[in-house]
Amino acid sequence: MITTLTSGTLDACVSLYVDTFSAPPWNESWNARDAAQRLGDFYSTPRAHGVCSLNSDGEVLGFALGHLERSGVDDHFLLKEMCVRTSMQRRGHGTRLLEALADDLGHVRHWYLLTARDSDASAFYERNGFRPAGRMGVFVRP
Repeated sequence: MITTLTSGTLDACVSLYVDTFSAPPWNESWNARDAAQRLGDFYSTPRAHGVCSLNSDGEVLGFALGHLERSGVDDHFLLKEMCVRTSMQRRGHGTRLLEALADDLGHVRHWYLLTARDSDASAFYERNGFRPAGRMGVFVRP
């Protein structure tokens, strides 16, 4: 079942986030405190929207979270984080999360996100209609 992400399900999303992104292939050094700060900040962003996938026991299997941003006369959606339990990946959960967000955000034509190039994640997003930006680049400063 896919439902709207609420503050009540955010703690379970934090745990899932730590478990998923601390494991291969990401091997990032997440802990619950830092992940709660990150996801809580995203959830608190004005015009935030999120969905989560729950199994029949109410366990969170995945989530997607971002926010609307105004660009001229249109809203754009910035997908900030998306996560599916490692054991549940490649079963359509991520695609269903994106479809549920699209249903909720029907008026939004332009979506964008940041992810690693040439990765399983980028391949997933391309299969779901995303493409590398033609004119935009990501710039970083030390």
